[in-house]
Amino acid sequence: MKKLLFRYLGAFFLMLCSLALFAQQTKTVKGKVTSLEDGSPIPGVNILVKGTSNGTATDAEGNYKIAIKRSDKTLVISSVGFGTQEVQVGNRTVINIELKPDVTALSEIVIIGYGEQDRKTLTSSVSSVSSKEIANIPMPSADQLMQGRAAGVQVSSNSGTPGGGMSVRVRGTTSINADNNPLYVVDGIPISNSPLSSQGVGGQVVNAMADINPADIESMEILKDASATAIYGARAANGVVIITTKRGANAKPKVSFGAYWGTQNLWRKPQVITSGAEFERLSNEAAINNGGKAIFANPDASISTDWNSLIFQNAPIRNYDVSVSGGDTKIRYLVSLNNFKQEGIIRPSDFGRTTARVNLDFAVTDKVKVGTSLLLARSTRNRGQNDNNIYGSLGAAFFNPPNIPVYQPDGSYTKFSIFENPVAATNEQDYKMVTNRFLGNVYIDYEIVEGLTFRSSWSMDYSNNKEDLYYNTLMIQGVATRGRGISSVTADNNWINENTLSYQKSLGGGHKINVLLGNSLQESYIERITAEGQQFPSNDFRRINSAAVQLAGSGATGFGLASYFGRVNYGFKGKYLATINVRRDGSSRFGTANRWGTFPSVALGWRISDEKFMQKLIFISNMKLRTSYGTVGNQNFSALDTDDGNSIYLRDFVSRGLWSGGANYGDLPGIEPVQLANPNLKWETTTQLNVGLDLSIMKNKLIFTIDYYNKQTKDLLLAVPLARSGGFNSQVQNLGQMENKGIELGINATVINKEDLTWNINFNIARNRNLIKKLASPFTQFTRDVIRLEEGVPMYSFWLHRQIGVSPENGDAVWDGGEDGVFNPATDRFIVGNAQPDFYGGITNNLTWKGFDLMVFFQYSYGNSQLNWNRFFQEHGGTRNTNFSQSQLDRWQKAGDQTMIPKMTNANYASNLRPSRFLEDGSYLRLKNIVVGYTLPKEIVAKAFLSSVRVYFSAQNLLTFTKYTGLDPELNTGGNLSLVQGIELYAMPQPRMFTAGFNVSF
Repeated sequence: MKKLLFRYLGAFFLMLCSLALFAQQTKTVKGKVTSLEDGSPIPGVNILVKGTSNGTATDAEGNYKIAIKRSDKTLVISSVGFGTQEVQVGNRTVINIELKPDVTALSEIVIIGYGEQDRKTLTSSVSSVSSKEIANIPMPSADQLMQGRAAGVQVSSNSGTPGGGMSVRVRGTTSINADNNPLYVVDGIPISNSPLSSQGVGGQVVNAMADINPADIESMEILKDASATAIYGARAANGVVIITTKRGANAKPKVSFGAYWGTQNLWRKPQVITSGAEFERLSNEAAINNGGKAIFANPDASISTDWNSLIFQNAPIRNYDVSVSGGDTKIRYLVSLNNFKQEGIIRPSDFGRTTARVNLDFAVTDKVKVGTSLLLARSTRNRGQNDNNIYGSLGAAFFNPPNIPVYQPDGSYTKFSIFENPVAATNEQDYKMVTNRFLGNVYIDYEIVEGLTFRSSWSMDYSNNKEDLYYNTLMIQGVATRGRGISSVTADNNWINENTLSYQKSLGGGHKINVLLGNSLQESYIERITAEGQQFPSNDFRRINSAAVQLAGSGATGFGLASYFGRVNYGFKGKYLATINVRRDGSSRFGTANRWGTFPSVALGWRISDEKFMQKLIFISNMKLRTSYGTVGNQNFSALDTDDGNSIYLRDFVSRGLWSGGANYGDLPGIEPVQLANPNLKWETTTQLNVGLDLSIMKNKLIFTIDYYNKQTKDLLLAVPLARSGGFNSQVQNLGQMENKGIELGINATVINKEDLTWNINFNIARNRNLIKKLASPFTQFTRDVIRLEEGVPMYSFWLHRQIGVSPENGDAVWDGGEDGVFNPATDRFIVGNAQPDFYGGITNNLTWKGFDLMVFFQYSYGNSQLNWNRFFQEHGGTRNTNFSQSQLDRWQKAGDQTMIPKMTNANYASNLRPSRFLEDGSYLRLKNIVVGYTLPKEIVAKAFLSSVRVYFSAQNLLTFTKYTGLDPELNTGGNLSLVQGIELYAMPQPRMFTAGFNVSF
């Protein structure tokens, strides 16, 4: 018994000695892993002892604990989306780690149609814009933020009107009569991007994309080639923009608040005469040159009214964002609120937006997940009558001469001819627009077996738009009718149900396959009620029921789309890649003969860098060759018979299939046909070939993306002339062809990548050549037919009288007289340029140093012509009694003068002339954005119980280098017309903007 006791005591003693020895040889290290960018904890980070298999991972709070040998010297910390770090342990037992986001790693996962894909195995052409690139840039809409940041995507502002429309072209213009803007898909929902405004204000349109808060956006992917877009079939001819909003994560609750305030001003003054004496002297000179007498006896005694200084203002802008996000392994959530307000630099224009978003993801079981994305938005607009409108304050400021006063002695506004008093147009304009929008979807994912997942989603995009316009009796447009009011309500409802079955499997031997099958059902319905009233008892009564004369109209239209689609992705050893897409769409917009269309595509990829013969080329990190070919479509309403009852306000819907009554005969109701049906109409189809190369060198420090494409569009929907004896002068038919060819280059360079200093440059450039290959007959567009469409020329070509110069001897304009050399204004008009640039793009510099960050973004366009049509009306040589442009001062006055501005005579400035001297070089380089920020040190903000604080200052449109003499080389007066680009006519320019703000999270 005693021996047994000693034996146990000896064993116990040896165990204690072993434990003591082990304790001396090991220790426990613990700490927390956070993001260097915003201080938030990072769950699931791998902590590994270098050279061993001993490791652990951080919990939901970013905390970790690991037992290591005292001889272990280094911990390796890694996480997806962050740069890997090696940390020396030393004598420390508490090691807190900050991981720096890895831009290259973050960009590897690309959102595509109905899924996502590793960029390494991507066979199609997709450009990405991340939330980091667009953070804190004071723009109201997502489409504005794409400008200059994605190769092959041409974005231009139609005007500087707050909440105004944008022109977005992905690899050129593909249609003449159908829409040319891309399809926008937000969180899987193909949304309506059509403006709902019922009252056209010249060329001004509103931007439906402004209903979405840019701060909610996680990423934007622009699908450009047929392989990427074919999965969307009939709606993808103009490219697809997939917008993914932010969602919750497996982390503790995070509250973020951001705000900025700023001011906006005019970066270039209108080039018009502001001196009354100068105006009168020019008018006298023109009168004398035409054989008359001086109009004004004493120009030096004239008053001088600078109308433009009275309508432009320094306009405020502000924005507030707040969000709460977080979650665990079961539920993840994000809730955000936004309030944005921007006033225009010309009163009374402004735009306001309030949004609320809820994104939820809930894991019901290990196999079932449900979720939702919900957006409520309310937008308000005060609209001025600018942008291709002579009655707006800007047009009036150009037309009204400076030798008249603002007010008459009795205090009333001075009225000049048919043009509104600019101050009256600014003060008295009353046009309000309110839009309420709901955008939401719900989904369920069910993993049937490993690798096989079923997904079903229901989505809705609903907008209700209310507009009230009133011209009071102080305005020229209201005085004759004793007040005129127009009110309208428009409701647009789109719903869509989509069901997909996806399967992914590694087959062994290096074979991998990913299969997607799906179907989609969509229905859209829009209706509008409009009422007009005239003769109001006073300007205090502005509702239509107060008017003595009342008119009303209503209309509705809709369409349905049924679709089946599929995709197969195949990869062998990760280096031989193939993708096949096919979609079949059936649309109610077409006749029964061609209601269905099929849109296939195929793509191949070869990761050359994975081949054995490339292993010795160690400077090449990645090299992939891609090629794709496929077909996508476009659609239109024009196949239907359409009857119309002289509806005043709804005729713009006729070409899209609207039916309405009201063509009355006396007291009897009636309808009238306005469009001849064509049951044989079919889809506009665009086939596209794409060849691309992805190349990374020097350990991904220099990344190149190069693409060449060839897009051929056929069966364009065009109005073909018919004999009038049949009752219609035209019928919409598939008769037209168009071509777009181009090349794109993107370069991302990591110049410096150190712990305290980073410098990254992103550069892109693109060239697109457009050509109209087939038309039934040439036709013209815009006022005075200055744009012409004909075979053999590009879209947006200008048709003008080519002015060669001005005779130094007599000051007469010298014109190109064509083949016979004798100038005839009726026949000698020529295509003298077009609005499409030779190339365009952007360059972004991002630098960080310690807590400071700097972003400098330039955007450019080169080789595009811009028609300064303001000059046509103001450089009139005295043929009108309106104000002159300053260019008139460069006119010919005496023999020997060298100038392009002819002598002021009626003949040189005849109303039937369209001089090419107004067509200017629209090339420009613009410092679009510059942002300087500072993130406070963690140890300081922690004392205030915060996780991160950043303050910043930004400037937009700070510098513009251009030869163009108008208000803005980027303006496009005809922005609501697919057929018109590159014309400036009394459009509000984009403002120069300065803002300051902060971001706080805790």
